[in-house]
Amino acid sequence: MGNMYFGDAARHDGETLEHHMAFAQLRQHWTSLRDTDCEPPKARDLQPHILGGALPFIFLVENLGGEILRLKLGGTHLCDVMGMELRGMPLRCFFAYNERPRFAAAVEPVFTGPAELDIRLQSSYSGLEPPVLARMMLLPLQGATGAIDRAIGAFVTKGALNHTPYRFEIERTEVQPLGAERETRVAGLSPAHRGVLSRPTKVPFLRVVEGGRPS
Repeated sequence: MGNMYFGDAARHDGETLEHHMAFAQLRQHWTSLRDTDCEPPKARDLQPHILGGALPFIFLVENLGGEILRLKLGGTHLCDVMGMELRGMPLRCFFAYNERPRFAAAVEPVFTGPAELDIRLQSSYSGLEPPVLARMMLLPLQGATGAIDRAIGAFVTKGALNHTPYRFEIERTEVQPLGAERETRVAGLSPAHRGVLSRPTKVPFLRVVEGGRPS
């Protein structure tokens, strides 16, 4: 069965990896679906059409255990990076062999914490061209049973893709446990305001503007 693409890959050369629209749109949609600060949203509530131009960079994985994250859906940009169809392949295929244990350790808190994961990457040196830089974000999701065994992510590269497939080495990782940001905000509030902040909300943070161009 062929790969289920989200859409045609897009290039946004004026954007940096830090501020690429795919990460902002993914986080905003994911956040809008959460019932509480400490629990991830349900995978079934995802609405791909809201992600719009970010879809080529989006992927969905299932945690099969044993350090195996299987790609269930992958945007076309990911397929461009690897030069192949990716449906059913393990997410670790993006990483150099010697980096895979480090990736497995970094991704574990996404499901056990749960936590958000942000990874900065650089392609392994080939001697043929400058390295390709990349950023990967993973956000936890609840599966059909309520277990945190899914994750949605974004993967964006910067640099020419001339010699696929690429394997990446980890430059740094950032893990943010769910609820940690809220605890930081609450610490500086009065007791009355803390009660207001603790009330759950599902008001969406992202509005789709037809014909708009991501900035």
